[in-house]
Amino acid sequence: MKKIVLTSIILAGLITSLSAYELNGNLDLKWTGYKTEKKVPVSGTFNDISLDIKSSDDLSTFLKSSMVTIQTNSFESKNPERNKNIISTLFSLASEKEIKGMISSVDEDNKMLTLKVTMNEVSKSVLMKYEMSNGNIIAKGAIDILDFGMKNSFIAFAKKCAEAHQNKSFSDVNIEFTIPYK
Repeated sequence: MKKIVLTSIILAGLITSLSAYELNGNLDLKWTGYKTEKKVPVSGTFNDISLDIKSSDDLSTFLKSSMVTIQTNSFESKNPERNKNIISTLFSLASEKEIKGMISSVDEDNKMLTLKVTMNEVSKSVLMKYEMSNGNIIAKGAIDILDFGMKNSFIAFAKKCAEAHQNKSFSDVNIEFTIPYK
């Protein structure tokens, strides 16, 4: 009887450890752009984000299996006028209507990962610091819109928002994502 109980406990532990990392909810994404000389932050998300990620017993493998697709017309800032301005300039003048992302490397010792972002048919590697807290993997980094061949789009955006931004718009955008896991 002791052998059966012991074997059951060991098997249960092995089965549990086979999928140590598994998606447990929806990806949360946040962007923060800046306006005015005082660099006032404006944050938001996108409403149409799809994530494909495979369970794994290894954190690096779990994260590197992720593929994200974001529909740019689902831009959300909680301000309908701002949404319209950004979608009609920054994203409508870009050649692609999707932003794609995948994690290409993970440095578990230094809690860093590299996110490959593809926007406007241009791919860039973005170094991000991550932490693990309460069943969430939270990563933070920054991009520059101009690095994605979006100079004309950015100029149109800055011109359209000149009054609201006191003639100062910034092309750098902080990005943050949270992957809930179990």
